[in-house]
Amino acid sequence: MENPSGTKKLGVRALAKMTGFSTGTISRVLNNSALVNAETRRQVLEAIDKAGYTRNPAARALATQRTKTIGAVVPTLAHSIFARFLNAIEQELAGRGYALVIATSGEDADTEERRARELIDLGAEGVILSGAVHNVSLLEFLSAGKIPVICTSVCKGQNGLPAIGYDNAALGQKALRFLVSLGHKNLLVLHGPKQNNDRTRLRIEGVMTGASETGAKVQLLETTLDVAGGTKSAADYFSSKHPGASAVLCLSDVLALGVLFEAGRRGISVPGDLSLMGFDDLDWAAHSVPSLTTIRLPTARMGTHVAKALMGKLDSAEPIETLRLDAEIVQRESVADVKT
Repeated sequence: MENPSGTKKLGVRALAKMTGFSTGTISRVLNNSALVNAETRRQVLEAIDKAGYTRNPAARALATQRTKTIGAVVPTLAHSIFARFLNAIEQELAGRGYALVIATSGEDADTEERRARELIDLGAEGVILSGAVHNVSLLEFLSAGKIPVICTSVCKGQNGLPAIGYDNAALGQKALRFLVSLGHKNLLVLHGPKQNNDRTRLRIEGVMTGASETGAKVQLLETTLDVAGGTKSAADYFSSKHPGASAVLCLSDVLALGVLFEAGRRGISVPGDLSLMGFDDLDWAAHSVPSLTTIRLPTARMGTHVAKALMGKLDSAEPIETLRLDAEIVQRESVADVKT
């Protein structure tokens, strides 16, 4: 039998008869079972294609009660760090027949909850959230629906939720101590809005802990989390009567890029007159002039682990374990050693 478009609509038995494979093998391949080895899967799909069969995702979802869809709510798609993270998730999911649907929250908890609920309505079987702090009503909704959820970019979740990410406080402390080890005792620290961003608050906490331990003088300056914010903050600081800092630590690379632009406009040498350090290791950081010293976050590895953990939970009821990933300082040209 054919549908109006001419595509054959065949049952598992008919496909087994046409391809020579058992009905069990055909069924497992159509449902993307992990029990089928790669070569068998390839042969079956090739035979099915030759038979002119097109799988109907909606029908499969009705039959199996599975959509094989994961939802991710991230703060924004404007920064490449999220693209790197989501790309790693999508690649891992695609290898097992899963799909990824994405929504943005703008760092607003109510928007995050609304978008997460929308993703569930669209059939998402699991949800990925950024950070540890979320509306209690959202967490209760996910729990009531038995929807697996993972908090990302942090290493400790809210209300016992599993988290896969890094220790932002420890990394902020590590960055501060690194600059102090090179002789920088007076620092300007630029960061994005902290009100709705627990990752930023944790990084600031770590910076201040490091300052307390080392005796470093730190001035905190909040701005918009974009290149324009870094540029404006740098302009304001450079125009002040007593800037004083020998180094600027930016808690995001996009802010560091703004500082670099403004320093260039004013003829301020980096690192000759001012050292500059970022946080993220975005794609351009190694290629800026000077190249940017920064903290390399394990963004892609985090995405891979998140995808594997959710599929393990959904396919095999494997528990999702909290995982702390290491990050490292990448020392490049933008920071000078000023020890005397």
